[in-house]
Amino acid sequence: MPPLQLTNLLHRTLPDLSPNGRAILSALACMNGRPPSLAELAAWLGFQDRYQLARALRREGLPPMETLGGWTRTLYWIIQSQSTGATLRELARRERLDPAVAYRLVRRVTGRRWSELCDDGLAAALLNFRDNCRSRAGIALTRHRLTDHARSPHPARNGLVLLPERSDARPAARLRGTLDKRVSISGAPFDIALTSSNVALVTRHHAAAVDVLELSPPRVAQTINVGPVPSRIVPNAQGDMAYVTGQFAEAIDIVDVQRGEQIAEVPVAGHPLGAVLSRDGRFLYVATNCDRLVALSLARRAVVGDIAIPLGSLQMCRHPSGHRLYASGWRTGLVTEIQIPSLRVLRTFDVGGIVQEVAVSPDGETLYVANEAGWLDVIHLAPGTRGARVDLGSAAMGLAISADQADIVVGLLFAGEVAIMDRQTLEIRATLQTGGRPRLMTAHPKGAVLVANEAGWVDVIR
Repeated sequence: MPPLQLTNLLHRTLPDLSPNGRAILSALACMNGRPPSLAELAAWLGFQDRYQLARALRREGLPPMETLGGWTRTLYWIIQSQSTGATLRELARRERLDPAVAYRLVRRVTGRRWSELCDDGLAAALLNFRDNCRSRAGIALTRHRLTDHARSPHPARNGLVLLPERSDARPAARLRGTLDKRVSISGAPFDIALTSSNVALVTRHHAAAVDVLELSPPRVAQTINVGPVPSRIVPNAQGDMAYVTGQFAEAIDIVDVQRGEQIAEVPVAGHPLGAVLSRDGRFLYVATNCDRLVALSLARRAVVGDIAIPLGSLQMCRHPSGHRLYASGWRTGLVTEIQIPSLRVLRTFDVGGIVQEVAVSPDGETLYVANEAGWLDVIHLAPGTRGARVDLGSAAMGLAISADQADIVVGLLFAGEVAIMDRQTLEIRATLQTGGRPRLMTAHPKGAVLVANEAGWVDVIR
């Protein structure tokens, strides 16, 4: 999720950019003007290589990446200096950068000394940035994606077959806490969702793609190109369509799973984060970094309503009744209960910390809240009171209730672990060392739990 202030400043300064141009600015703002490498940035935004990225910059009328990154970094420093009073020397040292290098960078990209920029202020620097961009080849006015936008380096295999569901009356097996399978997936896997018992979809945060993962046996069967920084993915009940929140695309990407392609996108204001489908499949509810909850009509492919929520995040869930949603407030420490389809805030639960994934028990009586501050909250929904808080000793992010409803599975982001907790006693009965950075997860109806790991794989836990 990019720093909203810097992102908004860049977007308002260059309002005529295409979605591709806005995505490039969002990525640079997210990293404060310091991309790790052009190749990695290109892959993150969905370009095939750094040469395609360079051509996109030229078509947008933007300067080369070295200059554009330098401008972004300079604007970030000006914002920090104005808000904290820090000197450029102090800001550079915080980043372990030689202050002399920082002063030379500012002079090279802006043509002015740091002291002059500080005297003139942020508004003047933004005007200078805008004029620098407009003095180039001209800004492309098209609102469509560039024709040479990336194709995945992993060509899609046509003819994906969704195997028919088999009738199986056996109850789901209880989790043992063992790693059964691991499938390598590049591009920082973030979210995973099932379309059927034999197919899952995985968003690749830094590859502008969704992978179709067949589960019997586990393998990547197909790659579908989507907008930059795909985050949450929500399949429909039939499993033939899915909806992806494309953060830097500023749109919801609609994917035809059987055809293996993106077929449409619905623009939204700001960066879409979490998403939940209504029980009847007619509406998609999306949280954005503009602190709004947006209702999309899937038939009309348009926004039909929105309300303010406290600091929208990537984590949302739907109550089994279908009449309520729960949206975590991330750094506010709040979880908001929202009535749908009326979009009315009913209650807020203040749990503190950094709220991450939320999940409601199948009976609709209990809300579980993972917290990056290192704990799990249990909230009884009827009275709206907290029943327990379990100290996990590490930052919790992903959360799932096992298919047999006996366990709560929690991903410990920075510890590289997955904890399995008895849902009745709230005691941790198994901890699995996965390594990497376990992100979001989903429970398979046969008993396994699938965990997306940002380090480059998906784990199947049994």
